[in-house]
Amino acid sequence: MTTHIDKILFNARLRDATAPEGMREGDAIAISGGVILAVGSGEDILKLRSSRTEVFDLDGAYLMPGLVDGHAHPVSGSDLQVGVDMTGARTAEEMLARLRAEAQRTPPGQWVMGYSQDPIAYADIPHIADAIEEAVGGRPALVHVFDYHGVAVSRTALAMAGVTGPRSFIGASVIVCDADGKPTGVLLEPEAIALVKSLIPVPSFAERAASLRATLNRMAAHGLTGIHVMDANTRSLELYAALEAEADLPLRLHVAPWVNPGATQSDIDEVLAQQSLHGRHWRVCAAKFFIDGTIDGGTGWLHEPDRFGEGLSALWTDPTTYHYAARFFAERGVQTITHAIGDKAVRYVLDTLKEVPEDVRRAARHRVEHIETLPDEDIGRFAAEGIVPSMQPSHAVRYTRADHSDNWSSRLGTERANRAWRSRDIADTGAPVVMGSDWPIAPFDPRDILVCARFRRLAEQTEAAAIQPAQALTGVEALAGLTSVAAHAVHEEAISGALTPGMRADLTAMSVDPITASADALTSARFIFTMMDGRVTHSAL
Repeated sequence: MTTHIDKILFNARLRDATAPEGMREGDAIAISGGVILAVGSGEDILKLRSSRTEVFDLDGAYLMPGLVDGHAHPVSGSDLQVGVDMTGARTAEEMLARLRAEAQRTPPGQWVMGYSQDPIAYADIPHIADAIEEAVGGRPALVHVFDYHGVAVSRTALAMAGVTGPRSFIGASVIVCDADGKPTGVLLEPEAIALVKSLIPVPSFAERAASLRATLNRMAAHGLTGIHVMDANTRSLELYAALEAEADLPLRLHVAPWVNPGATQSDIDEVLAQQSLHGRHWRVCAAKFFIDGTIDGGTGWLHEPDRFGEGLSALWTDPTTYHYAARFFAERGVQTITHAIGDKAVRYVLDTLKEVPEDVRRAARHRVEHIETLPDEDIGRFAAEGIVPSMQPSHAVRYTRADHSDNWSSRLGTERANRAWRSRDIADTGAPVVMGSDWPIAPFDPRDILVCARFRRLAEQTEAAAIQPAQALTGVEALAGLTSVAAHAVHEEAISGALTPGMRADLTAMSVDPITASADALTSARFIFTMMDGRVTHSAL
C-alpha cells in the first residue's frame, strides 16, 4: 500500500542542531499523517506528490525543527498583562507619569493597572504607595514588577485589603514595611500579593479562553510550535480542554502544575494524580516548585546576604518540606522542575535530587530553572548528576547592565554579578541547556532568545556593552536549546526536535539563518511558516 503524502515543503535551506554544524543536506521534506516521511532534494521529494498533496514553495527560507519555548506561562501571562506596559520606566518620574495617563484612560470605579515595572524606579522612594496614590488620584492601583514576584500598590489598595502592617505567611512572602511597621506599598511573593490581587475583578472564563487563544495564535505566528508550560493554576487545564473542544491548539503544551510552599500531602497527591491528564496537544508531565523568589525582590536564596541584608531564606520557610515534596515526586519517576535563582537555592535543589537513586534520577531528567548566579564549584554538577539546566538569556540582557548599575547587580555586588547566567560554562561541562523566555517576564519571540543567547545584548543596543559576553552560546547551541534539547527535556527526542524521517512535522521557517545571522538580521527576520503536527498554524508565503 502506497503511503499518501499530505504535504511537501521544498526550496528550503534545512537547519538542524542535531546535524553536523547544524546543516542538514537536502532542501525538501515530505509529510504524511503529521510525521516527516522523507527528507531530500526537491527533485526527488516532488516525485512523491499526488493530486491531493499540498505543496509549499518556501522560496529559500530557512526551515528548522519547530521552535519550542522551554519556559513560559501562557495562561497567567494572558491574565497578567493588563493595564499600562511599564517596560523601560526606570525612574520614578516615568513610572508615575505612565500611571497618571493610565488613570485618565481608566473608567471611574475600575482599578488602575500596570505591568513589567522595573523596581529600580522606586528603589529610593520610602513609601511608593503614597506616590502611586497621588498619581492615580486616590484610586486603587496595582503595578506588577517585571518578574511578577512583586507588586507596588496605592495606599487605597492597601486600605481596601486591610493591610496595615507586617504579617506571617506559610511561604516567605513579605509585606514590605518601614522601621515603624507601616507598609510601603511593596508586596513580595504570592501570598502577600494575593491580599490585594484578590480584590480585583477577574474576566469570565470565556473571556480568558478568548485571550489565551489569541496569545497562542500570536506565538505560532512567531514560529513557536510548543511550550514547556510552567503552571497549571487558575483553571489552566480547563482552558486548554475548552480550546481543544472548539479547535485544535496551535502549539503543543507540556504542563507542570505547581507544588506551592506549604503544600499538604493532599496538595501533593493532587498534583501526582494530574500527571495522567492530557488532551490531543497538551499533557501534564511534571511538577513545578519554587525554592526561592527573585534577586530583585530580595527573595532569591543566597549563601551570603545581598547589600540590603536580604536573601537568606527559602520560599519554603522550612526547606526540609521542599526536600520531602521534591523527593516524593522524584522517587515516583515524576520529573520535578524547580525555580532556583540564588546560589544557595540551586545548590539545595541539586543536593536534594542527588539523594534520589541515580538510575531513577537520570531517567526523570529533573530540571532547575533560571540559575542566575552560580559559584564555580556547582557548574559541573548538572552534567555529572544528570540534571537539566533551563535558562533564559533574555533576562540577563534585558534586566541587567554590564556596569552593574541595575537593581539585580547592585543588590548582589560585583563578585556574584560577574558569575551570572553562566550558560557557556554549564554547556562546556556537557549539560544540554534548555532555552526559554519565561513569558510574560520577557518576550516569547524566539528571535529575542536567539539574539540574547548568542550576542548577550539586544540588536538595538549597539552602544551598550554585552552582558557577560564570555557566556555566549554558539548559533548551533542556541538553536538546540529551542529544538533538540527542548525535546530531550520532555522525553521526546525520539519523535521531535530534528529534521529526520519519523519525527513529528512540527516545523518553523524564517527568512534568515538562525545559526549564522547577525543580531540585526535575526531581530528583523520574518517568520515565513509554522507547522504543528503537519498542520499549518502560520503562513506568510
